[in-house]
Amino acid sequence: MMAAPLLLAACASSGPVTQLDKDTYMLTTSSRWHGNDGVAILGLQQADTYCKNLGGRMRVVGSERSEGVVGFLPPKALITFKCDKVS
Repeated sequence: MMAAPLLLAACASSGPVTQLDKDTYMLTTSSRWHGNDGVAILGLQQADTYCKNLGGRMRVVGSERSEGVVGFLPPKALITFKCDKVS
């Protein structure tokens, strides 16, 4: 039962987190196996993990999604986020 989520996660891809400004970042995720919402969730989880590793809290400042074309182009999500300092 645990193999299925691992296989699905392996089919997802994301680009590296790109720093746009001092505390603003962007990343893109895509997956043939996760629908449009699933791809967005994967991106948010990656952004959250990235900020936690920096000792901050993730805050979304923008996002775009494309639904893709079944069997040809996977859905994609582009997320712009800030890593706010935790007090």
